[in-house]
Amino acid sequence: MTAVEPFTIRLANSGDDPEIAALVVEGFLEKFRPVFGGRGDNSVRIMEKWIQLEHVSGGVQSLVVESANEIVASVGVRTAESREDVMARGLWRTLTRNLGLPRAFWATTLLSYPRYSAPRDEAYVERLVVTPEFQSAGLGRRLLSAAEILGRDAGKKAVGLHVSGVNVPALQLYESAGYNEISRQRSLMTSYFLNIKDWIYLRKTL
Repeated sequence: MTAVEPFTIRLANSGDDPEIAALVVEGFLEKFRPVFGGRGDNSVRIMEKWIQLEHVSGGVQSLVVESANEIVASVGVRTAESREDVMARGLWRTLTRNLGLPRAFWATTLLSYPRYSAPRDEAYVERLVVTPEFQSAGLGRRLLSAAEILGRDAGKKAVGLHVSGVNVPALQLYESAGYNEISRQRSLMTSYFLNIKDWIYLRKTL
């Protein structure tokens, strides 16, 4: 556990999943609203189950930043093999239960981007989010550094991640932290429905 007054960075536990889910939905609201619809409670329920699946079957560890006993930032990093079949079944059940069958098909299609399978020697950052009022406090960089330590401790040789081409602040953060652009994916579907034309894959050697 790392304390950086007034913030504490620690590994998340299962009791943190609801707060992490709410934080992720808040941070990526413009993406999730077209996918899950306008009801925020649906989005948070789906994201909470998604995060639970990541932790149990997805090989993901999460770190959180606390301030005054409130989680204000989080990162999820995959450091072990993911049971993709279990993840897919669990997420599909959650989507159909909360959205209905037609919308679940729609959400699954949009959530399939970017398409990527991390190599065995790579830790992969699934999500990094900081609540708006703390985005100038340097927490993103601290969490990214902590995620790299998790990857190194797991024997990984690199850390990879994707960022949308429209998320300029995040792209600048990653590049300033030593991440280099490796490739880009383009999607007409996410360009039209999510206003995301490019998905940029960045990688940093540890």
